[in-house]
Amino acid sequence: MLPVVRALRLTGASATVDDLKGRVLVHDLSHELRKGSVLRPEDLEAVRRAGEIHVIELEPGDVHEDAAATRLAAALSGPGLEARPPVQSQARLIAARRGLVRVRGDLIEAINELGGVSVFTVMDGQAVAEGEEVAGCKITPVAVPGRVLDEAEAIIRDRGPVVELLAFMPLRTFVVATERLKPKARELFRSAVTRKLGWYGAEVLTVREVARTPEAVAAAYREAQSMGAQLVLFAGASAIDPLDPAYAELVSVGGEVLQLGAPMHPGSMLWLGKMPEAAVVGVASCAGFGRSSSLDLLLPFVNDRRHLQLGPTAAVHRGQVRVDRSDQRVEAHPPVHR
Repeated sequence: MLPVVRALRLTGASATVDDLKGRVLVHDLSHELRKGSVLRPEDLEAVRRAGEIHVIELEPGDVHEDAAATRLAAALSGPGLEARPPVQSQARLIAARRGLVRVRGDLIEAINELGGVSVFTVMDGQAVAEGEEVAGCKITPVAVPGRVLDEAEAIIRDRGPVVELLAFMPLRTFVVATERLKPKARELFRSAVTRKLGWYGAEVLTVREVARTPEAVAAAYREAQSMGAQLVLFAGASAIDPLDPAYAELVSVGGEVLQLGAPMHPGSMLWLGKMPEAAVVGVASCAGFGRSSSLDLLLPFVNDRRHLQLGPTAAVHRGQVRVDRSDQRVEAHPPVHR
């Protein structure tokens, strides 16, 4: 059952101060008196000029839209998220730092089903920069019964968090390339690697170009271990050749291959592995670092502290097509009617 507030129709010509006091407009009356305005005695003249007006009378427990949005945003907020004051009953959560956004869609649906309140977020697993919008909440009517907010807060408190911003871990990263690069291509590759990884705060230990031989690749893996690498990025291995040294020599240093290929485009030839102390991520060529691809969807998870130990495979089990960050948009979570 949808939450109900008390609506009244007033005839402006006969309105009195007592008719106005504390009641809330549900439509614009003038440039100064907009939807959601709480009427005051000094507004009587404007009301009398307007003819018929519609208002909401706040009953005990009812909460005005702006106060309700402020309260809901505060409940949703957490570390790294800044709740902004509401504008037209809509409050936003802004990232105070870079990080990985995690969203509980089931909890958002539960809140949205309450009626009168709406919560929306960016996509689960999206990387955001400082100052970017992460989530928001909107109060649909000009006031809601307090019990609706109580229920929303209980969902967040008892089953949440609903939305989180997880900090990136500054991973010590070792980069291996088994392609022969010309000087210009080598410089472009190094620049792309530094830029892409630097966005997550990673420390690039070295960019090592080696021959595609078992001995050279094994030596690169051992060097990564000796330097304390937490992430090894491998460019040049073939995801369709099981005899590629990248895979066999990973096993020889105590690692294993977790997945070959990813349901994403571009970048479907991405592969994943792990070493005793490091995650391993491979792309088909050095060019994979210079454009938006599956790697961009995976790196936020790899650089998140929680996923470093769990392994990054969960991030690539759901198909994706467009991965350019400039194309990402706010994802709405509509109510589910059962």
